[in-house]
Amino acid sequence: MEIVVRRAAATEVAGLAAVERDGDRRYRGYDGIPAGFDDTVAPTVLAVAAGEGRLWVAVVMVGDRAASTSDDGDIVGFAVAETIDGRAHLAQLSVRLVSQGQGVGRRLVDTVAGWARQQASDSLTLCTFADVAWNRPLYEHLGFVVLTPDHWTPGLRAVFEADGDLGLDLSRRVVMALALAPSPGGAGPPA
Repeated sequence: MEIVVRRAAATEVAGLAAVERDGDRRYRGYDGIPAGFDDTVAPTVLAVAAGEGRLWVAVVMVGDRAASTSDDGDIVGFAVAETIDGRAHLAQLSVRLVSQGQGVGRRLVDTVAGWARQQASDSLTLCTFADVAWNRPLYEHLGFVVLTPDHWTPGLRAVFEADGDLGLDLSRRVVMALALAPSPGGAGPPA
């Protein structure tokens, strides 16, 4: 069994909300998220990202075929990136609950970092929970560091504040960055 990360097809966008909701079940009971919170990335945002090559899916393969892992299809995770103030930003990373802890998120982050290098970005940023074991500590393990507010660009500040508009407790959120070295030989992310 192998995890393959590839660019998402436009036809896969509709199923990604189910992947995100499934992965978010892990947050149930966490008091940093308002009760009934069920926000997902808008399909229109995902469709634009897919069209621009900024949306990737993780699929479990058995041999040369996708393994059916759920009623919603073979996708076990996805990542969407954007550019904010000239730098790459990981806007969303979602992994199905059953596939968490198996390296799917790491593979997606590595792919987005490869894309960021290809875009000549010197860093990859993200916003996440500071006090959830599978958020900040995981990203720190991958090399991300917390950025203090005096290092935020105006665009990053707007993304952070938009999390508050969604009802998330900003006192428990952080902005993080991964410094990126240029890709050797100009290699980019998988197609």
